[in-house]
Amino acid sequence: MANSFDIPLKGSATETLAKAKEVLENGNGQMTGSDTSGTFSVPAGLGKVKGTYEVGNNLLKITITNKPIYVSANMIEEMLKKHIS
Repeated sequence: MANSFDIPLKGSATETLAKAKEVLENGNGQMTGSDTSGTFSVPAGLGKVKGTYEVGNNLLKITITNKPIYVSANMIEEMLKKHIS
């Protein structure tokens, strides 16, 4: 089941996405796309967290499309907000 949440943009979309990409790549993940939408994945123990992003209305909308059962959606949201905001 997909889980979505928004992260308010504090700078430009380009800056925020560059920061997100750096965070994901530092965790051996990857992020592909443009300044308006794309996909990402990052290892999480025995599985991967996968999702999509869209930028609009000064928000970064994250949708988690796949995650290990032992990783809560709230944990993913808190981690991304902590490192990207």
